[in-house]
Amino acid sequence: MSRNYADIAIAANRVTKSYRLYARNSDRIRETFHPFRKIYHRPFTALNDVSFSIRKGESVGIIGKNGSGKSTLLQILCGVLQPTSGHVQATGRISALLELGAGFNPEFTGRENVYLSATIMGLPKEYVDRNIEKIFAFADIGEYVDQPVKLYSSGMYVRLAFATAISVEPEILIVDEALAVGDIFFQQKCVAHMKEMQKKATIVFVTHDMHSVTNLCQRVILLDSGRIVFDGEPLDGVSQYTKLVHNEWQQENKATDEGGSCVADPAAPQLTVADHVDGWIAVSKEDRGGALEIKILKVRITDADNMIKDTVIKGDEVVVQLIVEASRQVDNLIVGYTVKDRIGNAIFGENTCSSLPDDFSVAGGTALISYRFVWPEVYPDTYTMTLGIGEGNDPFVHKIHCWAHNIVSIAALVPDKGVHGIFNNPITSCEVHSLHPR
Repeated sequence: MSRNYADIAIAANRVTKSYRLYARNSDRIRETFHPFRKIYHRPFTALNDVSFSIRKGESVGIIGKNGSGKSTLLQILCGVLQPTSGHVQATGRISALLELGAGFNPEFTGRENVYLSATIMGLPKEYVDRNIEKIFAFADIGEYVDQPVKLYSSGMYVRLAFATAISVEPEILIVDEALAVGDIFFQQKCVAHMKEMQKKATIVFVTHDMHSVTNLCQRVILLDSGRIVFDGEPLDGVSQYTKLVHNEWQQENKATDEGGSCVADPAAPQLTVADHVDGWIAVSKEDRGGALEIKILKVRITDADNMIKDTVIKGDEVVVQLIVEASRQVDNLIVGYTVKDRIGNAIFGENTCSSLPDDFSVAGGTALISYRFVWPEVYPDTYTMTLGIGEGNDPFVHKIHCWAHNIVSIAALVPDKGVHGIFNNPITSCEVHSLHPR
């Protein structure tokens, strides 16, 4: 079958990467000078005869268990490592997000480090001059841009590093787990930027986040023990990956955690609700959208006893409180919410027009609006909530007065039985009938 090589951004041909592993450093010397060439090392093959090609403009995820060779492959694609055998050919300008902030000088300010990193990446000063304010705006570190980065929190550090790294306009972008940086709000911003970059760049990224794979990738390459075991559709690749992981768990006979009734994702970022006095979060004009005849000024999430709520489990009652300002009386008032994962997918939501038979109205001036819903059993992670106000009689087609986008985050806990997907849907009955009794 003929292949149009002009359409290929990356081609890997029978790439193998092998290492010699020594129990101690002195064994290297013993092996070098041993008169009978005694072997002191243990050979290890990180990649074994890996071949594939990636078309220009394609978004490809590389997945696999720890130690499967993913990061080694990315480093070879970037030219950081050389293969033991085989070769890689890349056509286009490459930008790599491998170790964010690795080149930062802790004594330099954020501004100075941006220029330093840009110089390392080969960008002229004039380019940085034109784009530095965009970099700072994306990183969202405020007045700290002119403070030494040694004073930064870890979140500020990686946000600035990520913003600097993506300031290049590459033809090929190679990413190693960089979408997991910062809090949930910054992660959603990173994903949105990645989706924009997909329109004009070839993207290759390693991740353990299967939601990112299915949402951002057109294709998945699955590695296991240094070999490609799957290359195809993302959903099929994730299915194969899940089988590998489950098989590993079964082989290791891994014991389940019996330490408590609920577990949270240990990698979940810190929440924002508790960082505000009494839980009220002010909604800036940048966070609002809509006709704005009613504006959401502040929001907070509580339980039925008016206590601030930053974690939830199935069956918890969640109370959404809004302080709003209306420029006129609004009848046929609709309020609602949407819960999104950290990739920005809407997981569930509802509004009063769909749920309740009553009609609601609000007079001109300020008002407090409260509504409640019961939290379902969803995958343990951190989620954002988008809160909205509208006017009309149709739950889907009505005038939207104000949306407060991704304004608050909340961590979902689950019973330690686990969740089989995004959420569990209980089996309501089961029957067993013998067909051929013995």
